[in-house]
Amino acid sequence: MQIVPEPDNPFEMLIRLFLVIFVSLAAFFGASGDMSFTGSGGGQPPPPPPPETGGTGGEPVARPTLAPGLVESPTVIESVEALIMESNPPQISLNVRGYQPDGCTFPVVVQQAREGSTVRVSIYREMPNDIMCTMMLQPYSDTIVLDGTFEPGSYTIDVNGFVITVTI
Repeated sequence: MQIVPEPDNPFEMLIRLFLVIFVSLAAFFGASGDMSFTGSGGGQPPPPPPPETGGTGGEPVARPTLAPGLVESPTVIESVEALIMESNPPQISLNVRGYQPDGCTFPVVVQQAREGSTVRVSIYREMPNDIMCTMMLQPYSDTIVLDGTFEPGSYTIDVNGFVITVTI
């Protein structure tokens, strides 16, 4: 049996310590069967959002189904400003600001659903569920013109959970 001498260089000791920690972590994650570092839940896609309802009977609004292996990555919304356009009947546009929670550059999808005086806007990206992205926030800014016209009254606008009220 050969005994390895104690290193005289403190940097060499530090490197050996990091090596021991790395090997220990690799053994721990290897034993648990979860070597993915893709985010929460060990790389599992987030649960699907509850279906939006439309009309008066509460039936689900038709949403396109995602291709196998894709998940929705919602945009984080920080501010929504409603602008009432001077038209007859009035229309509403939204100045939306927020960010994408990662550095991936997939196209943004914007969907709208209107139910009485409530408008729901979903902003997300369709991404492969096994993609690894950089941990860099990407700013998001867009002007979205809401579908249809708006009669005088009060409207609730929900953009990815950011809710505002507009009175015309």
